[in-house]
Amino acid sequence: MTLDALVTSPANMERWFGDIDRALGYVRDEQRSAESYKASMDGRLRNLLGSARIQQKELLEQEPVDAVGGFEVALVAKANSEKGPLVAEIAADKQSIGAVQGILDQVTLDVGSLSGAYADLAADFAAYRKTESAELDTYAKLAAKASTAAVTELDAIETAILEAAHGASAGPQEMALRAMKLSAEIAQFEVTSQEKLAPHADFMTTHGAANPDMTSSAQRSNHAMLGYVERRVRRSDRAAMALLFGIAMRRQALQLLDESQAVRDTVAEAKIAKAEVTFHESAEAQVLAFEKAPPLGVKLSIPYLAKRYDEVTAFLQMRPLCELPSSSWREAGCAAMRPHFKAAVTYRATTLPGLIKTGLSTMKAQGVGGGLLDAAAAKLEAGDVKGAAVLHDAALRGAEGT
Repeated sequence: MTLDALVTSPANMERWFGDIDRALGYVRDEQRSAESYKASMDGRLRNLLGSARIQQKELLEQEPVDAVGGFEVALVAKANSEKGPLVAEIAADKQSIGAVQGILDQVTLDVGSLSGAYADLAADFAAYRKTESAELDTYAKLAAKASTAAVTELDAIETAILEAAHGASAGPQEMALRAMKLSAEIAQFEVTSQEKLAPHADFMTTHGAANPDMTSSAQRSNHAMLGYVERRVRRSDRAAMALLFGIAMRRQALQLLDESQAVRDTVAEAKIAKAEVTFHESAEAQVLAFEKAPPLGVKLSIPYLAKRYDEVTAFLQMRPLCELPSSSWREAGCAAMRPHFKAAVTYRATTLPGLIKTGLSTMKAQGVGGGLLDAAAAKLEAGDVKGAAVLHDAALRGAEGT
């Protein structure tokens, strides 16, 4: 079934939502697979629901067939031939008023079920918001417990963290699905009601009757709820992952404490050696990135500079750690970076602004870039090199067609 066929048919939408409920119920309730459930919510399903919502908005903007208007034209013509223009206008007005009132009465009835669903969702959302402090408190208590736990207690704490994370995401994800479904249904309702009212738009305008807005506030509220749910679930997931990582580190440390001093010294030496190698490799990679020329646009041969600014800035952030030689495990990496810091300072302060200015001039001479060039020049003049580089690259991508 095409997306057009789906969003224009309430019956098809209802069947589709039923299929979604069954599929998600299988992974959530029967298999109890949080990973599969979350992947289903974040993957193609979210894209499909979003596409359906966009498609419904496009339908709303299309010109509907004026079937009622055609009937009114015929009615006026008949009245003109029988009773004269004044009587014809009165007859047309009465017909239009009756038609509009009938549509609005039906819309009022149709919106009842959506209003109930929205009220239920809003109530559940309000209750969910009140649980935020308790959710954070649960993680805080688990963190405190883990920080003093013995090795034999860590498995149980890990299980508790996973259960807390599952509880913190399963309910909200179900609420998010309800919000997306309701948003799609509201958009479909808006399409249908506006199509019915469209033939009477001129009549309503002439008589000072505003076209009713029955959905925008609900949609804004819906989207605000979705945004809060998504942010909170992500925050909960990050907290759970951080706790699990901390428990893994504590387990290793506790196990190591049971070993002899010689074993602990060996492990420490191995970790220091590994850190030294890793930092040295990272330092060499940063040096190579700094020495490498930035990529050029194919058509204009102008360099892209925003990423270049970030690379140079990240390189210079290491300077306070590496300015003076030391016996630290970082020394090998610092020795590789130290000779390039002065050049990096000059590059970011002088060379990069010069490249941006040259790129803006070249694009302006080629007649491309539009207002982005002026905005980038203003950023550069104000000393915001990063902002100027971002706008410079945006104009360059437009000129390159990428």
